[in-house]
Amino acid sequence: MIKMLDKFDKLTDTKTLLSILLALLLLFSAVPNVSVDAANGKIEDNGLPIVVSMGDSYSAGEGIEPFIDQELSNEEKVKSEDWLAHRSKNSWPGMLKIPGLSGLTRDHKDKNWFFVAASGAVTNDILDSQEKEYSRGIVSQYSGKADLPPQLNVFDKFEYGTVDYVTLTIGGNDVGFADIIKEAAVGSTYLGTSELADKLSLVWTEFFAKGGIREDIYQTYKAIEKAAGPQAQIIVAGYPQLLDAEGQGTLFSLEEATKINTNVTLFNMAIESIVEQCRSEGMKISFVSVENAFSGHEAYSDRAYINKVILGSEDEDLKNFQATSSYSIHPNLEGAMTYAGCVNEKLEELANEELINTEPKERDVVLVLDASGSMSGTPMSETKKASLKFVDTVLNYDANVGVVSYDSSATINSVQSDNKVYLDKAIGQLSAGGSTNIEDGLKKADSLLSSSQAEKKIIVLMSDGEPNSGKTGQNLIDYANELKDKGYYIYTLGFFSSISNKTGPQSLMDDIASEGCHYEVTDADSLEFFFGDIAAQIGDERIIYVRIACPVDVTVTSGGETMTSKDNFSSVRSSFGSMTFEQNKEEGANGSDTDADNDNRIKILRLKEGVDYDIKIEGNGKGKMNYSIGFMNDDGEYSDMREFNNIKITPKTEIDTVAAVSDATYMYVDEDGDGKYDLTYKAKADSKAELVDYTYIIYICLGVLAALAVLIIFLCLRKHFKIKKYL
Repeated sequence: MIKMLDKFDKLTDTKTLLSILLALLLLFSAVPNVSVDAANGKIEDNGLPIVVSMGDSYSAGEGIEPFIDQELSNEEKVKSEDWLAHRSKNSWPGMLKIPGLSGLTRDHKDKNWFFVAASGAVTNDILDSQEKEYSRGIVSQYSGKADLPPQLNVFDKFEYGTVDYVTLTIGGNDVGFADIIKEAAVGSTYLGTSELADKLSLVWTEFFAKGGIREDIYQTYKAIEKAAGPQAQIIVAGYPQLLDAEGQGTLFSLEEATKINTNVTLFNMAIESIVEQCRSEGMKISFVSVENAFSGHEAYSDRAYINKVILGSEDEDLKNFQATSSYSIHPNLEGAMTYAGCVNEKLEELANEELINTEPKERDVVLVLDASGSMSGTPMSETKKASLKFVDTVLNYDANVGVVSYDSSATINSVQSDNKVYLDKAIGQLSAGGSTNIEDGLKKADSLLSSSQAEKKIIVLMSDGEPNSGKTGQNLIDYANELKDKGYYIYTLGFFSSISNKTGPQSLMDDIASEGCHYEVTDADSLEFFFGDIAAQIGDERIIYVRIACPVDVTVTSGGETMTSKDNFSSVRSSFGSMTFEQNKEEGANGSDTDADNDNRIKILRLKEGVDYDIKIEGNGKGKMNYSIGFMNDDGEYSDMREFNNIKITPKTEIDTVAAVSDATYMYVDEDGDGKYDLTYKAKADSKAELVDYTYIIYICLGVLAALAVLIIFLCLRKHFKIKKYL
């Protein structure tokens, strides 16, 4: 922008710069105001949308008579906050059509529409009081100053979280053109004494400086969101170009008009960039441009929507004697109607997308999708396809779904919604590019879920590689653990087909996930299936989770179907579940997906509850096996994890076990392959297995047999002696 300003500074001034900068002052400054304290108590909720309109003179309706309370005497006017703020009865915020609210907003003033915009307001006046100066009467007998309360105080009227919409224009008065006006008045471009170019450059330098005007506007948006609640949809309107592009009018040349209009456009671009920053951080905020709608209707055009510079005071100016009226270079009635038309289009768009969900759901789910450069092409198209099916499935389970995508940074593509059309549109617009910042993706998901009232808050994170931006490694795992401590369930889906060594990213995603909630897929075509599996699990379908780490082959049979790892598939599916594979990071693991002689891959089984599954484990190498089996509770957590650790495996080892909901899980081990079980392990609910020792049972049996033998011998001898005595 500074380069642009410097370029324009080289233009030759042909008229007095005082007139140009006077017009700019009238845009970016506003008239004084005074106000009444906010009412005590809370506004009773009548079930209709609540709208708050705040900001500066462009929202207040400066220059458009009649103003509210204009009919009062001077003595009473200066006591009226509405009149002192120059809030027009024909301001554009009063002409809005809010979904669910009959008529226009102005028909609901102080019931469902609350109007606090004030002419002259700067960002500080949103947060703190605003001083207004007035001087009325023939001899200015009604003169003085008063402080308007902070505009943010309006939110004290409502129960937190009940405001639906906030509209505003703000920032124009913050750019500080007073010094520029002064410089134009005392300096001369003809004599070379003007420092106007330096002043203009300084404005933009201060705008982008650390803690400068840009930061003030950003913090104002954040303060509004905090006061209104995260559910409120904030609509920021921009400013129109001010002067006829052909340079018509006695005060302005073509160069001057171009210079003023260009600076307004640059300012709008800066505001929009702040809005986009806030939106990317999870705020419900939108920018509405009005430049095109005002094009050809600037001040001094044949059909102007903006007032010309008006010399002297108008009857309703706050002061009797002013060099120029505060009405100058502000929209007229047609301009206000044009503003309202632009904002109403945005309201209709938001309503169609149904961004605001008033119906609470049992589940709030946020899809966090990898959109880094490595996802371009088929992976991204398959991700979209799988995500659309995921949404279709999850919406059947009393859920709202939000969408976040991440590359070098993360973007909230959709807030939580149960509107399939809106969600499909958000997913369809995804594109790939940039690096991988999983941390920011999780942060955006957190920003969406932090205000959720759902019983279950769920993040579904998909990635095709390790992060190379933001937190990495253990720092990222620690952050994920913080989210889980907040009550979030985290599912992860690793899609590592483009990576030769999958061990690192697999381990990372497994550690990020909640217990038993890491899924693995090796090709884009399978994304749809595994997104479906996750959706089913989110929907409370109970799944038995089995993890087997060792050089073994695994075979599962049920109902005549078989899944086995012997054929070295990257994944196996059946009607009752799936088997997937991960590289083993343990020492000695070869990490091969194709070496059938020593398949050291980790086998992951997910089996639908309700059936007893026979699992056969056969050693194909030497090592020690860690086997775990998990069962879900009513909340979908794997609260019952049973572990069998350090089971010795050789190529002769054969193991039988059953995956079924039961009080205990048994594992029978044939160490030498002779068809006889040598060891038996038993794991009770949520515990580690213990070796079962049957020796005492053998001794008991032998003792019983010995006792029986003695008893039989005794009885036989007794009978023998009785017969002999009889004879």
